[in-house]
Amino acid sequence: MPERPWPVPHVRPSAPRLPAPVSRPSDVEILAALQRGAEWAADQLYDRTHAHIERTLRRLLRYQRAEHDDLMQATFERMLRFLSDRTLSGTCNLPAWASAVAANVALDHLRKRARERKLFEPEAAALDGARSAEASPERSADARAAAARLHALLGRMKPKYAETVVLHDVLGHDLAEVAEMTGASVSAAQSRLVRGRKDLIRRAKEWS
Repeated sequence: MPERPWPVPHVRPSAPRLPAPVSRPSDVEILAALQRGAEWAADQLYDRTHAHIERTLRRLLRYQRAEHDDLMQATFERMLRFLSDRTLSGTCNLPAWASAVAANVALDHLRKRARERKLFEPEAAALDGARSAEASPERSADARAAAARLHALLGRMKPKYAETVVLHDVLGHDLAEVAEMTGASVSAAQSRLVRGRKDLIRRAKEWS
């Protein structure tokens, strides 16, 4: 079992220490226990979601090992902040919800990259050119360039559109799941998806 990289959080620090359940708890039981400040629930949250979070971050981002722990921790902190003052629906799927939160963290990271790239555009272009020249397989270089372009485009889109496109088109969630993850209706999620795709295509054409 991987070690949890963040200290045990308490959603409600004043809550008494609660015993861990004997049998495997459900997602609903974990969420309810987190709301009560049970220490074992934080461990269960990590054990049940860390693989999904890591897979989501790796699919959406190319990052160095040094960034890995920061992004993982940022995702868990965001989940716990959410749970500190809100309650998820009883039908919530913890891994799916964790993936959605991780996607939001990834998109925030991409937006930060986009802002930094605007500040250092000439230096970044020169560095990318040097890296491409050093890379041996041309196909690999092209794939990295395409991924970098997609990351930049997503980072410049409206958050709600980028989030919906990523959850549906990249991570493969259906519209009903996207709606539940983002707190929108299915029709709103569908509208965001259509507009997000159009925006992404428009930006891609302007880029080329």
